[in-house]
Amino acid sequence: MAGNPDAGGRPATLEEALAVVDLGREATRAYDRPDLTRRLALARRRLVDPAVHVFVVGEFKQGKSSLVNALLNAPVCPVDDDIATAVPTAVRHGDPASAAVLREPDGDPADPGREPVREPIPLDQVAHHVVEAEGEGAGEGPGRRVDSVEVRLPRRLLAGGLVIVDTPGVGGLGSAHSTATMGALPLADAVVFVSDASQELTAPELDLLTTARRLCPHVVCVLTKTDFYPAWRKVRDLDAAHLARAGIDADILCVSSALRVHAVRTGDRQLNRESGFPALAAYLQQRIVGDAERLGVRAASADVAAVAGLLEAQFRSERRALDDPDRAHEVVADLTELTGRAERLRSGASRWQQTLSDGIVDLQADVDHDLRSRLRHIAKQADDAIDVSDPAETWEEFEAWLYRRVAEDVAENYTFLHLRARELTSRVGEHFGDDGDDVVAVELEAANPAGALTTVEARPELDVHKVGVGTQSLAALRGSYGGLLMFGMLGRMLGLGMANPATLVIGLFMGRQALRGEKERQLGLRRNQARQAHRRYTDEVGFVVGKDSRDALRRVQRQMRDFFAARAEELHRSTSEALTAAQQAARADEATRTRRRRDVDAELRRIAALRDRALALAPEPAPEADAGEPG
Repeated sequence: MAGNPDAGGRPATLEEALAVVDLGREATRAYDRPDLTRRLALARRRLVDPAVHVFVVGEFKQGKSSLVNALLNAPVCPVDDDIATAVPTAVRHGDPASAAVLREPDGDPADPGREPVREPIPLDQVAHHVVEAEGEGAGEGPGRRVDSVEVRLPRRLLAGGLVIVDTPGVGGLGSAHSTATMGALPLADAVVFVSDASQELTAPELDLLTTARRLCPHVVCVLTKTDFYPAWRKVRDLDAAHLARAGIDADILCVSSALRVHAVRTGDRQLNRESGFPALAAYLQQRIVGDAERLGVRAASADVAAVAGLLEAQFRSERRALDDPDRAHEVVADLTELTGRAERLRSGASRWQQTLSDGIVDLQADVDHDLRSRLRHIAKQADDAIDVSDPAETWEEFEAWLYRRVAEDVAENYTFLHLRARELTSRVGEHFGDDGDDVVAVELEAANPAGALTTVEARPELDVHKVGVGTQSLAALRGSYGGLLMFGMLGRMLGLGMANPATLVIGLFMGRQALRGEKERQLGLRRNQARQAHRRYTDEVGFVVGKDSRDALRRVQRQMRDFFAARAEELHRSTSEALTAAQQAARADEATRTRRRRDVDAELRRIAALRDRALALAPEPAPEADAGEPG
């Protein structure tokens, strides 16, 4: 099958960044700095194999899978009226085409090197693992639960690192699975929100869009099925007004998957443009992948510049000692002090390690308190909603709300964890002081609560129904009979008949009261059952997610510890080698110093050229011109 025609090759900026990183690696090997070589190898790996995750999100049966298939010109996601996507499907670049099931791995959940278990499957078996029919679960296959399915396709649109993730529907049959979708939103680089042109955006859709915009840097709305609904332009305008009122900054693109498929089959370029997919592909390439590439190039630029700074500092110290032999002892003394600082930084009792350890403990307490507070607030809102409704009538809607609300708050809790962890990295980096000017901030991996949410065994399921006619009749009959018997006996004492008009009226009244009391009793029972059901679910969520967040914090702690330990080793080696070079310069004779000075100057020029090329990759933005002056 032909590749997608809507995308091009690798940008020139990315190629230049790779060339600069490779030049930096050559320099580190030439200076015998394997620690810095490893650092740039990681930077190169991020450039060569970027991953820009775009989540396709929306309510049940809005055309998400059809959109992914039409965009990639491949039937990767199953589409049918009686099935629902139950497992996320990630489509990325690969040649030849292949598919695999990803399952939960064994081992310590806090292990940062823990990778999912990959099981290759035939491409035609993807649907078996992805969908669920009505009343059935997704195909599990042998072994552990399926977390996701990965499909690789040779498409140019995906060659730049774009990963398109088709997610379970939020609401409808997918409400239990939607927790995974909502929980994974903080991991997305962009969200494509799908809604069909049959009607304007609903209140739940706007709520989901608001959450997505809060958790994800890029959100674009896609209006599907424009070929089926002639009034799609009016719906588009109404949606734009809704987004503006809700304060959601998101573009709206209109597409037709049916037109796209027909255009690709017949080679009709005009029809392809009318389908709206070229505009969507261009948006993904320029706005989403383009931004990710710029961030990747900027990170690579910072890494190479930091490495050049470490190399340059070593030679500059030696140059100072060569220039003034009489003051070389001062240079040696300064470097001896710097080496001592670096030695303290890499010791097990260093202050930065204490700050990291204390910060993780405080962060764990704050994250746990934040999660508990959110779940308590949800429970209170749920109780208030149950108190003013009948669960027999509203439970289906309530259950969908509960799933969505819990998933949103758990995602917010993990976002809070990630933001606070980034603040902690800044505090830890401060301990490196002036010696750590070249320490680049660690890129923390965002924790994914989706796995924890989908493993919650408790479900807010409730089998309740209103009192039947038979039960109501029996309750009324018991009340009427009791009233008739009691007041009939009283009437006989007064000389009246057992059944007289007064006792009949009283019996009917008592029967009505008994029926009302039975209804209230049954309603109270249903409400109590509903409260117990939602509290069982939120309690289980708190237990499972609390454990997962603690594991996530341990992974963050290990990642930060390894990162700063590596930077401390780099600083120690740089200062130690600079000290050795300065000591040798202090002991050298004039002829040796003259020759060495020329070599050092040459090395400084090479390193300066490397640093300048690195900084040119991500130049500082020019200051904006005064608004009162012509541009």
